[in-house]
Parts: sequence; C-alpha cells; structure tokens
Amino acid sequence: MSQFLGVGIMYNPSLQGFFDTYGDAIDYVEVIPDVFLTDNGVGHPNRFALSAGSHEKLCDLSARWPLVAHYVGFSLGTAGYFDQEYLANMVKFQDIYKFKWNSEHLSFSKVHDEEVGEYAVCLALPLPFDGEVLEMFAEKTKKIQAALNTDFLIENNVYFVHIEDEDYLEGVFLKELSEKGNCGMLLDLHNVHANATNFGFDRKQFLDSLDLTSVQEIHIAGGNVIGGMYLDSHSGPCNDEVWELLDYVVPKCPNLRGVTYEFHESYFDKLGNDGILAQINHAREICNKYIKSEVCL
Repeated sequence: MSQFLGVGIMYNPSLQGFFDTYGDAIDYVEVIPDVFLTDNGVGHPNRFALSAGSHEKLCDLSARWPLVAHYVGFSLGTAGYFDQEYLANMVKFQDIYKFKWNSEHLSFSKVHDEEVGEYAVCLALPLPFDGEVLEMFAEKTKKIQAALNTDFLIENNVYFVHIEDEDYLEGVFLKELSEKGNCGMLLDLHNVHANATNFGFDRKQFLDSLDLTSVQEIHIAGGNVIGGMYLDSHSGPCNDEVWELLDYVVPKCPNLRGVTYEFHESYFDKLGNDGILAQINHAREICNKYIKSEVCL
C-alpha cells in the first residue's frame, strides 16, 4: 500500500484548538468545499463565490497538511441533468488547492424543472439500485474523472427506506459503478453500520460483496438513535461495531489511501481534543497492523 496517505480528519470549525495542540497526529485533512462557498444559483454570472476568509483558511490548511475534497452539492443522482457549472468549479478548486483526490455521494439532493430551475431538498436522498440509474450515474462519473487530474470516488449512501424490486444488490451495483463509471469507492463504514442496524443485514457479508480493490478511502464516525432509527449523525466517537468493521476491511483493501474520522462540530464538547485524538490513534493502530509501507505524500 505505497499510496497510503494515513489517517485524516474531516474539517469543521471546532477543530482549531485540536490542530494547534495535536496537529502532528493527523496525516491529512478532508474538506467539504461546498461549506466554503456561496452558491448564487444556476446560470448566475458569479455563481460560486468564496465566503469571507475561506481562501485564507484553505491555504492555511494546505500549508500544513495534504488536502482531499469531499463534495456534497453536485447531486449526481438528479435525473436528466448534469451541472456543468459545478464541475467547472471543482476543476478550478482542484487547480488551486491540489486535492489528493475528490469524492461525492451516491445520492441526489436537487430536482430540476423548466419553470423554477432548481429545488434543493437539503438531504442526500438514496437512489434505487437499477440499470437505468447505473448507466446515468456511470456516465456522469466518467465525465468528472476525465475533467479532474485526480481520482474521483463515490461514497456509499445511508438510507432509511427500503426500495422494493431493485435490479441489483447494493454491493453488485457499487462494483458495476466502479467499473462502468471509471471511479473509485469511498467506503463509509458508519453508513454500512447504520443501514445494517436499521434493516438487519450482516455487515461483514455486505463488505465481502464489494469490490474492495476499488476502495481508496474509508470514513468512520459515530451515530445515535432518534425515533427508533439509527442515524448517521456523526455524533461523537465511533462505536465498537465500526471499529470492528475497520479492523476487518483494512487488510482487504489493497488500494486504500486514507481513513478519515468525521464528527459534527456540535458534538465537540462530547469529545474534546483528547477524545478526538483517541479516535485518530485508534484508527492508526488498526491501520498499522496491516499497512507497513511508508506514507506517500
């Protein structure tokens, strides 16, 4: 695994104290470019504008660590529409900030019509695992991969409703997407845990159904139960099941480049700097059991 970058963390504003105190504990920082931007709407002459101080913050982060980009606003699952302006901004950001790789979700968050243009639902909604969706999504990921000079990864999504009569099992769908769409996979283990908890399938059996050679990044996080559903809320430390899955899957992912810990800033007080460090160190301990090659920056 000579490509392995190491163990990183998803940026949020609560982390400044952690960066100042324990900055040497992380190997890279993952950022969500959308949170640094104002999107003025499709067709606007200055559609994507950096928020005040954002360029300086991104430059400061990139001076200290390698950066990777995790987008949330492309809405690749929106049928009949491809946001060329969004892609152009991705390319612009890539040229400026030199992300090691880029990623998005297997989901949609917007719908379009001729009258209003765009409606945002503000939620990453799941897609059915059928042939039509596979072809649509694969065409879009191929376009993105061709435009970027880095690898482009798709993250498996969390879902809260089971869609009947799908053409593919999820693992097979993700395999086909990697092949047809010329994209890698961002394997979110907490999403796997959430879906398995809510729908009662075997976590490790699901992991074994994937093409793990396509996995380049892994996300880990914590969650909680609200209204009888286990949520992907990024609510503090990882639970035992997620650590067990990480230990199970890392040695099966020969092209793994990074493991990223995520938590929502509203849960910082639950963790504190020492709690965040413990999550990073635990992830590193697991990775070090199986990955012996030097970190490649």
